[in-house]
Amino acid sequence: MSERRPRLRDVWPFGRAKTPGYGIAKTYYLSVLAATARMPAILEVINPEARGGAVEGFGAPLAGSDKALLAEPMVRGGYVLATKDRKTVVKLLVLPRDEAGFDPDLFLNHPASAGLSDEIRARIRATWNVCQLTFESHDPAVHPAIAFFLGIAGRLASLTDGVVADPLSQRYQLPDELVPKDALSPVDARTVVRCRFEPLESGIYGCTLGMQKFVLPEFEISGIPAGKEREAEAFLLGVCQSVLMRGPIEAGTQVGVASAPILVAEGGLDRARWEGIPCFELIPASRGEIGEALDAWVRQETQR
Repeated sequence: MSERRPRLRDVWPFGRAKTPGYGIAKTYYLSVLAATARMPAILEVINPEARGGAVEGFGAPLAGSDKALLAEPMVRGGYVLATKDRKTVVKLLVLPRDEAGFDPDLFLNHPASAGLSDEIRARIRATWNVCQLTFESHDPAVHPAIAFFLGIAGRLASLTDGVVADPLSQRYQLPDELVPKDALSPVDARTVVRCRFEPLESGIYGCTLGMQKFVLPEFEISGIPAGKEREAEAFLLGVCQSVLMRGPIEAGTQVGVASAPILVAEGGLDRARWEGIPCFELIPASRGEIGEALDAWVRQETQR
């Protein structure tokens, strides 16, 4: 089998919906772990002309209306950031790390930090302030709102030598890692979804982490043959890409290759893992194994 990794693409041939068919969950937030004592000015992060590499839009402190504050370093407190059309409004809360309850050493000694690069670990250890970003309102088209949200997070992290923490996807990234260099437009599943794998007696188990940001079900696959994690990751992300581009999917839909289809079924039976989070399981639609269905999909993708 070719070692070429399948490209991220839709995995079923539905027509694209005119509207996303989903929104953004209130529980979706990002944190920037700022590693510099001095915070940037609002105008360095966002301004109407996007000067100096800033994000295009408007920003202001929640307390005080003095325009001179826009050019001064941000301090402890709340700020509001909006797109120029004001369809998306984001709240930024800046807190010293101790007040935010974040202990870098405690986190870096926790299993959740396993696999982080030396650069990310060094930046987390140097955290001075925790900057939390949440949505106050968002563009109904969703995709522009996500681009704005990631843009703000990335800009903040870049100006503060920081790291962007995404709790729902359980990952920590440098600012230039937020959006892949070959990102698809207008939305790329890799910017909002992470795939996680773990070995079980029945084989490798894989699932997505991130679709819940849109009040959409996550996806899981069981019984993945050892060594097939990359193929499973590409397929899971492809399913997520299809949903993000075309709208929600229902149980009973078949995805993948017609000769070896994969069925979307009700999942999330592991309540300890999925309590309160909807989840679909991807299983072979016929008597074959999931590994065979993934191989068939990879063969089709590498022939394109």
